[in-house]
Amino acid sequence: MKKILEKALCEAEEAEVYREEFQNTTVSFQSNRLKSLDNSFGEGIGLRVIKNGKIGFSSITNKEDADFLVKSAISSSSIGENAFFKFPPSSSKIPKVKCFDPDILSLPVEKMIDEGERTIKAILKEFPHLQCEAEIDKTIVKISILNSAGLSFSYEKTFYSFFIYAFQAQEGDFLGVGEENSSCKYHDWSEILVQKIVDKIKLSQKRATIEKGVYPVIFTSKAMPAIFSPLKRGINGKFVHKKVSPLFLKLNQKIVSPDLTIVDDATFPYARASSPVDGEGVPSRKTFIIKNGVLKNFIYDLQTAGLMKTKTTANAARDYDSLPSPSTTNFIISPGEFSLEEMIKDIKEGLIVDQVIGAGQSNVLMGEFSVNLDLGFKVENGKIKGRIKDVMATGNVYELLSNIRGIGKEAIFVGSNYTPPFYFAKINIAA
Repeated sequence: MKKILEKALCEAEEAEVYREEFQNTTVSFQSNRLKSLDNSFGEGIGLRVIKNGKIGFSSITNKEDADFLVKSAISSSSIGENAFFKFPPSSSKIPKVKCFDPDILSLPVEKMIDEGERTIKAILKEFPHLQCEAEIDKTIVKISILNSAGLSFSYEKTFYSFFIYAFQAQEGDFLGVGEENSSCKYHDWSEILVQKIVDKIKLSQKRATIEKGVYPVIFTSKAMPAIFSPLKRGINGKFVHKKVSPLFLKLNQKIVSPDLTIVDDATFPYARASSPVDGEGVPSRKTFIIKNGVLKNFIYDLQTAGLMKTKTTANAARDYDSLPSPSTTNFIISPGEFSLEEMIKDIKEGLIVDQVIGAGQSNVLMGEFSVNLDLGFKVENGKIKGRIKDVMATGNVYELLSNIRGIGKEAIFVGSNYTPPFYFAKINIAA
């Protein structure tokens, strides 16, 4: 890395070398039995330069191609964007973030296979007619960043995930339930995942219908990322700079219900998007996005922060083969005070949304959503009556989050979103 940096600085004013090394093991199951076992190893190096005030970039997967890497990055700078930033120097403020677990490093593949087989066996004991697919992954990554401002930093990160999908295909009726848990720390999630799958299959045995209209709706934790997706775009510094975000000029204004508080936190212990620095080597931090309904911050990397004449929020995301771009890390939503059971009991007629398909053809950037319910349940007089099909929910995220009837008190991680279930006063339902 040092030699690459030195070569780049022979022609560029500033330079940064980003290196990613990884090893991954994936155990896959299909049709209720082990399908494949894959091991992969690799590395990649990305070089970003600033020459004559413009950004150049290139990447390689073979260290022997270092000369080509430098030449390509320098050459691309002639058509690159103007740079509105300086590379960050070495910092003593880099936090010690828990994102590495030696238990994942030493986890034998036999144990991964056993977890998958036990999970599928337990599901089939309850529902022998189901077909199960599963994927279990363990990944170890080492990230190294070296730049011309004096920064030289590297860290290791582990990742373990377990996804299970159980389905039944009958003529005129398809039912599929998927559950996943993931973390930077090892957990045996088999019992938890079995219970979730079995409970939802049981609830799905009865069918229910609903007429087109406006209803109170509960989005489970698993379904909430579909609602937060437009909001994440709205706070992204790239869209704010282009003035296409609906939140442009709304900083420090109330944009949603005062019950809602959201923090972006890359320092959260063992969470999926945790790391000591962002993709540019800026120390990770905790940033309030919304506090009691008021928009407090947008998210920036170095370039977008420079364009907006502000400071980066340490939200640069990247791979070795891409330039940094603003992105949320761990999206932490503060829990409320209601149990899921209490929210269900409050509904005279409405829905529970647990799995959705797509985002329709809506204007996502402006907060609009249109999702088909992949798994949803009808609620009548405070009780779940059965599964519903062929139903679509539509609306505007900002209006929805301004009409919250209740927020659940139990939050879980769904990917990098730490969220409780939400109970909304009214959502348009097309059946």
